[in-house]
Amino acid sequence: MNPIFDPKAAAHVLLNVRAGGSRPAGLPSTPPDTAAAYTVQSEVMRHLGGRASWKMALLAGRDRHAAAMPTSEVVTSCATLPPLPHDAAIEVETAFILGTDLAVGSTPSASLAAVAEVRLAFEIVSSRYRDRASVPPLEAMADCFSSAAIVLGDPIADWQSRLDEPLALALSLDGQSVIASEQTPTLSETADFLAWLASHAANQDMPLSAGTVIITGARIGPIPLHGARKAVASFGAIKVKAAFSGIV
Repeated sequence: MNPIFDPKAAAHVLLNVRAGGSRPAGLPSTPPDTAAAYTVQSEVMRHLGGRASWKMALLAGRDRHAAAMPTSEVVTSCATLPPLPHDAAIEVETAFILGTDLAVGSTPSASLAAVAEVRLAFEIVSSRYRDRASVPPLEAMADCFSSAAIVLGDPIADWQSRLDEPLALALSLDGQSVIASEQTPTLSETADFLAWLASHAANQDMPLSAGTVIITGARIGPIPLHGARKAVASFGAIKVKAAFSGIV
């Protein structure tokens, strides 16, 4: 017999790790479906408080979903992040920041029109589990798809015309160039996601408001940090930087 899933108990496990507890192998039981995984995300956010930031993610590498993250995990370029586990990784992203509230039922074009600016960004990937690759996809989803921080870099002034093309991004860790292919999420895909997210976020009692930060898919990564202390990504004069205080 499968154990009964308790979203509050699952959230407690994840909150304990966020408070400094040891990382478990997984949850007491696996969420039975995406609705249950979203309930865990909402429980975690309810305890952490504040406005949610959001990320787009693929469940099992296929189906588009989202994760709510506390605004306290959004920092600005050159910030020093707390110690990370040995298996932490980094992604280079673009962060969309809303200039106005985004209402339920917004069209994709209206969703893009609500964006005040887009910034080059890092996402720090750090699971609350001992091995994020070993847990079922729905447990990873409950843990906000392993997201641990967003680092906001310089604004991209001409994002409407730039983001449908590769940015020729450069990434370095501790001054050493990282060779990695760049993916190119299209603005059409992003607009569709923002429109969907407006309804999803409202259904989770975390509606999208002016100032909300949303990352919509990695352009580079995830790249293992392997204990690196500094990361820099750039294209042209536009940069994002982060420092790390070590391995926990």
